[in-house]
Amino acid sequence: MEKKSKILYAASTASHLERFHQPYLQALRKEASVFTMATGDGVDFPILFDKRFFSISNLRSILQIRKILKHERFDALLLHTTLAAFLIRMALIGLRHRPYVLNVVHGYLFGITQRGMKDRVLLFCEKLLKRQTDSIAVMNAEDWNLAKVHRLCRGKVYFLRGMGAPIEEAAPCPEEALRERLSLRSTDFVCTFVGELSGRKNQIFLIRATKLLRDRSIPCKLVLVGEGSEREALETEIRKLGLEQNVILAGSQSPVLPYLSITHLYVSASQSEGLPFNIMEAMACGLPILASKTKGQTDLLKDVEDALYPPDDMTAFCDAAERIYRSGQLGVGNMSYPTLKQYLLPSVFEENLKILKERGGSL
Repeated sequence: MEKKSKILYAASTASHLERFHQPYLQALRKEASVFTMATGDGVDFPILFDKRFFSISNLRSILQIRKILKHERFDALLLHTTLAAFLIRMALIGLRHRPYVLNVVHGYLFGITQRGMKDRVLLFCEKLLKRQTDSIAVMNAEDWNLAKVHRLCRGKVYFLRGMGAPIEEAAPCPEEALRERLSLRSTDFVCTFVGELSGRKNQIFLIRATKLLRDRSIPCKLVLVGEGSEREALETEIRKLGLEQNVILAGSQSPVLPYLSITHLYVSASQSEGLPFNIMEAMACGLPILASKTKGQTDLLKDVEDALYPPDDMTAFCDAAERIYRSGQLGVGNMSYPTLKQYLLPSVFEENLKILKERGGSL
C-alpha cells in the first residue's frame, strides 16, 4: 500500500484557515495526511505567531517549529500569510530533511519601490529565504513582478485569482434595527470599511476624510468594522476631531454583510493588499466602491470607472466621495461587477487545488 504524503498547511491564525481554506483542506485530506499550524484553537500544531516580526516570542516559536519539523518530517509545507510563512521558513534554515515549500503570498508587505527601511528589511528577508522556498503563488500583478524581478524562489511562480471568495448570504438582520442600534438617521451618508484596525489598513485616513466631508456639508457617517492594535490611536483621533457622533467603531462582526446592507458607499484607504476579500464582498453586494489605487485593490477595480483614487490623496478622495454622494447612485445593488465571478470559489478552486498538489509528483 502506497504511503500517503504528509503535508503541513499553515497560516498565521486559525480563523484564517477556517474562513478561507476549509474546501482545500478537505480535498487534500482525501489523498494525503494533512496537519494544520496556526495561532488559535482547532489546529494540530498551535503556535504563537506574534505580529511583531522580530520579537523574542517569535524567536521561541521558530525553535518550537524547528522541533516539530524535525520530528514530523513532512513531505511538503503549504504556507499562507506573511508571518507564518516567514517564521516557518526561518525554522527550515540548516535543517537536514527539508520538505518541498510552496509560499502562497497573500500580499507582500513591501512594494516595487521600497519606500522606507521597513520595506527594504522585508524584501531582504524574502531574498534570504529564497533557498527555503521552492515555489511561490501570488494574487496580484505587483506581487507577480516582485517575485519575478527579485527571484524570490528556487522554482515556479504561480498566479492565483485569490483563494476563492466564499461570498455568503447575510444573516437575517432587519435593516432598520441595525440602523437604529448604530444611531444612523435616514439622511446620513453611510461609508463603511471592513478590516483589521491597523496602520496598513489606514483607517486614520478615512477618519480625517470624514471630518473634511462634513466640513463640505455632507452628512457622512463612517462605520469601521473590525478590531486591531490601532483601536486606541483611532479613538484618540476621533476625539481630537470631535467626530464621536460621526465615526462608529463597530468591532469584529460576523457576518459583515448586514453592515454592508446599510452602507451607501464602501471605502478603503489601504496601503497594500493581496487580493482583498472585503472589496469582493462589497462588489458582490453591488455597492459603489472608492478605494486607494494600491496593489490588490487595483487588480479588482482597474476596469471600474472612478473607483480608484491616488493613495493618501485626501482631496481626490473627498472630491470623488462628494461626486458619488451627489449622484444619488448609493447603496446595495446600484453597481454591477461582471468581473467578480472569476474570483469566486467555484471559478478558482480546481486550478488552485492543482497548484497546491503540484509538489514534485509526491501527491
